[in-house]
Parts: sequence; structure tokens; C-alpha cells
Amino acid sequence: MDTQRRKFTKSFMLFKIQSPTLRSGCAKAIRGIVGISWIWSLCWGMAAVRPNESAAQMPPTTMILKSVRLYGTKEITNAELNAVFPTPAPFDSLTFKAQLDELKKRYIRSGYYDMRIDSVRWRAEPEAYQNLHAEIFLSEGPITKISQIHFSGNRLLSENELRLLMQTHEGDALNGQVLEKDFNAILSRYETLGRPFAKISIAAIERDANNASEAGLRLHLAIHEGAWVKIAGYKFSDSLNTQHETILRELPLKVGELYNEEKFAQIKPRLERLGFFERVSEPELRIVQKSAQDDTLQAIIKLELVEGNTNTFDGILGYQPPVPPEESGFLTGLVNISLRNLFGSGRRLGVRWQRPNNFTQELRVGYQEPWILGLPLNASFEAMQLQQDSSFSQLTLAGSIAYHLSENFSVGALAQLERINPIVQGIRREDPILASGILLTGVSLTYDTRDYPLNPTSGVLLRNEYRIGTKTLNAPDSLLEAWQVRRSVVQQRIGIEVEWYQPTFLRQVLALRVVGTALLAEEVQFSDLFRFGGAQTLRGYREQEFLASRYGFANMEYRLQLSRKSFAFLFYDVGYFFKPQNPLNALDGAREGWRQGVGIGARIDTPLGLLGISYALGEGDTLLRGKVHVHLINLF
Repeated sequence: MDTQRRKFTKSFMLFKIQSPTLRSGCAKAIRGIVGISWIWSLCWGMAAVRPNESAAQMPPTTMILKSVRLYGTKEITNAELNAVFPTPAPFDSLTFKAQLDELKKRYIRSGYYDMRIDSVRWRAEPEAYQNLHAEIFLSEGPITKISQIHFSGNRLLSENELRLLMQTHEGDALNGQVLEKDFNAILSRYETLGRPFAKISIAAIERDANNASEAGLRLHLAIHEGAWVKIAGYKFSDSLNTQHETILRELPLKVGELYNEEKFAQIKPRLERLGFFERVSEPELRIVQKSAQDDTLQAIIKLELVEGNTNTFDGILGYQPPVPPEESGFLTGLVNISLRNLFGSGRRLGVRWQRPNNFTQELRVGYQEPWILGLPLNASFEAMQLQQDSSFSQLTLAGSIAYHLSENFSVGALAQLERINPIVQGIRREDPILASGILLTGVSLTYDTRDYPLNPTSGVLLRNEYRIGTKTLNAPDSLLEAWQVRRSVVQQRIGIEVEWYQPTFLRQVLALRVVGTALLAEEVQFSDLFRFGGAQTLRGYREQEFLASRYGFANMEYRLQLSRKSFAFLFYDVGYFFKPQNPLNALDGAREGWRQGVGIGARIDTPLGLLGISYALGEGDTLLRGKVHVHLINLF
């Protein structure tokens, strides 16, 4: 059977007037029908201007229409009158006739289908003959409401179910615009139930002859439910590195299911959010064959996919010569490896090494395994080795699992092991670093409605983590007594992140990001403190300039979209930090403060990955003493 493209037909078929007294008056008018209201305006309101209002009696087109008064009206308000006949205004006969037509439409939408304009009288000012005043005499007639609504052809949905989907009910005036929305709601319901080719039309509108006291309409709606449509498979672009199984498991509309309009509409955004594809076409439903057992249609969904650069390797290395000459030189730099679609399976592997100076370096390795046991369950593992200045080294091993309850919402559990070891070399610190260890366990919640995580233009992201554990110091009792610190301290770590994106004008987006982190414990030592500041937190300040047990910051950006992944922006950052008293150093007291920064920047899609660059001014900076932040966007 020839392949047929899916076309959603939501048309309103022309209907016939059943009353013999009305059929002849509407024969010519029906040819020009665009909506239901036009039918009644042509049938019962043809005479806008009576024969005695000939062209010879109409005023010259060079006149000024100063005012319009209506006689015999109760329905229209002064505000509606001014909207239909704005005065004063230059007079034009064609414009005035169109205004009369608009007046009739307003009455028809309110149910006054027998409304007629009896006459129009003109009056010119004696001393200013070019100023005209119009007086319109009309008869509103009785209000005509829907007395009955009948359905035919509906088997899948009952009349009660159909009525609940409609805003048009018995006792209401027939409004074409409202009825069109009702038709769309009914068709959408059929599409959700697996019948995308359903149709609905007006079979007839009859004047209720049995109701002499009050004019009424009988509305007959004909429904053609169409055939069931079952998804037989998907057709993807050729030469994809991503495995078809990896794509199919992410799709909301599974093979073998009946067609569902809501799930069909989610296909494109779901694939875009994976981050594997540079371009995803609109899904196309194609009918391939009809079932021999029943009237079910077999269909495939065609998708054109263009893969993006999911694997990146980039970095920079430098060599610092020895200063003074008797010391040895050292390497500095950054290496970042990101494999976000390993072997086309959706697995992720990331390796990051950075060494900004001779005393600090960090090595981080992360891996994520998606869809464990065929369930929407992801497992992640991360290892991090940090040498902080010349004071201590930190080893962190972390694992987590996240279960997706829905497309946008997931819950997770996590565990994290940390070891702190002092570095006994270089300059001796005033406050010693004590060896310690802690095992943290916790939960996480994530809600994400961003349309495209790599460069969102709408949606929100809410992420929350809570961890708790007991930190134990590995030191002799005599040393702990001398420093008056506890061997075991319960720590709670709370983190929250909120992102919000709102489009404003063409290719412009307002972005807001708020992050807060807190460590709650009776004693907080130097090695427990968080470090923030710099390109990805608080711009206008050095990387990791601030130490704190509690901090928060807000990034506000106004973006101009340059491409799918690139944009330029203006920004304003503000942040708060608090550092408690160091229990091992009486001179290292508590500190807190607010900082803010402002500047411009851009994020650029390069062959090496996404590169962010910004020029920021912190507090006290002059225009020529700002800070340039350059960083690679970590897509792992």
C-alpha cells in the first residue's frame, strides 16, 4: 500500500439550513461562509442600509465623522460603540459600511440573529458643514440561544464526555469562535485516544419552531471518528553513530502503542534534551498498511536526526621555569576529556585535570551508566583527588543513583566518602590540618523543564541535595585535648540550585540562576570549607577566592541568541558568604560579606567544545582593571 502522510484535518463543513423559510434567503450567502457567525449575519442582517439611503443621499467622502448615536439598542455599550465607530475620523463610505457590518457581527456573537438596521440619518453642523453626525436606528430583536445540541457518529466518546469538552452549551448564544475551540478540544481528545484522523462538522442548524416565546437553535454535530492508528516502528536517518536502541528507549511513544497526540508532541523535545543531536526534525507520521483483522492503521514515525559533537578532548599545558634557579620548574594547565555518548550507548565518561600553580592540582574522573535493567534508572560514579595549596590533599569517592518518575522529575540516593590528609612540607601553617574521614549519605530531587539544556530559552531547573554524615578526626587524644576539638562531629550539607529562563523579544532570553550551599556542624575546620568565586560562580573575582561554610550567589543574564548553542550576554552577579571561627586558630575569626560583579560575555560553540568568556568588574575595579574569565563548559 502506498505510504500516506498524516494530515490533521480540523475543518468545519458547510451546513444546510433546514427551515424552508430561511433556505432561499441564505442560498447565495452560504458561498461566502468563513465562520458560523457570517452565516447568521448574511441570513438575517442583509439590509444594513434601507433603499432610501441611496448613494446620492450619503455625504461626501471628504467629510469628518464627528459622532455616532444608536437608537433602539440595549445590548451594545459605549465602549463597544467607540471601538466600532472611532470618532472623530475622516468619513469614507466603504469604511462606514464595514463598520456597520462589524456592528452586526457583534450582535450576532451575542445571539441577536434577527437584529436589523432600519435606517441611518445624517446631520451636518450649520456652521461647519464638513462635520457630520450619524444617527443609526436599529431593532435588536429577540436573543436567540441554543436550545439543543445533538451528536451523531460518536461511538468511542459518549455525549456526556463530548459535552464536558465543550464550552458551548444549551442556553448559550452560538459563537463561532468558541465553537471552533470546542471542535479542536474534541479532536485533540480523539488524537489522544489513538484516532488522529477524526473529523467533526456541523451537519445542520435548525430554528426551533416549537418554541414560539423564545427563539432557539438546534445544533447538529456530525463526528467521523476515523480508524485506530498503531505505531509499527520508527525510521531514523542513516549513518547514525547512536544506537537505535539508545534512541528508542528515550521516546515516550513506544512501538506497539496506539497513537497519542501528547506523546507524539514530546518526541522532538525529548530527543533534543539528550544533547546527542545537533538537529532534530519534526516527527512525521506515515501510514504504511491497514490491518486485515480490523480497521486499525499501521504507521511509522520518521525522524531526521543530525548528530552533534558529543565527544571532546581539549586542554592547554604550560611550563613554569624555576624561580629562583636552584628550584625545579613545574607544569601547569588544563586537560578535559568528555565522552557523552560512549559507543553510541548514551554512557558518559569524563576526565578533567587542572593545575593552576605549583601547589594546587585536581584530578576528577566521572562515569554514568543509563537505563539500568531497562528501567529509567541512572547510576553515576565520581572520583576526585585534590591537592589544595600546600596544606592538605583530599580524596573523594562518590556514587549515586537517580530514578526518573516522569520526564521532568527524578529522585536519587547518593553516598560519598572523603579522606583528608595533611601535607607536611613547605611553610608550616598556623592552624594545623588534621587527618580525617567522613561517609556521607543523602537524597536528591531534580525537576527540569528546560527546553534545551545546552542553551535554554524557556523552562526551569530545580535541584536539591541533602547529605549527612559523621566526620572523624584521626589524631591522638592528647593532640585533640590540646586543641580542644572533638573527635567526631556530625555534618549536614545542603545544596539548592534554581534556574529560570524566559524569552522576551526575538532571539532574546532573560536568565536567572540562584545557588545556595551550607555546611551545618558544631565545628568547621579549614579543610571543610567550600571555595567559590570566578567564572562559573561569582564573576569579577579570582577563581576560588572566597572560603565559606555557607554561601549563595545569583547570576542574572540578558542573552542574545547567536546560534543553537551560542549567545552573547550582559550580566549582574551578587553573592554572600559566611566563614565561622576556625577552632584550630584563634586568629582566624569569623567573616561574612556581600560581593557583586557586572560585565559582558559570550558563550561560543567551537570545534573543541563550548567556550565561555566574559569580562567582569568586581567591587573596587576600574574599567581597565576588570577580570577576564575563560572556561570550558563541562557537559558531562
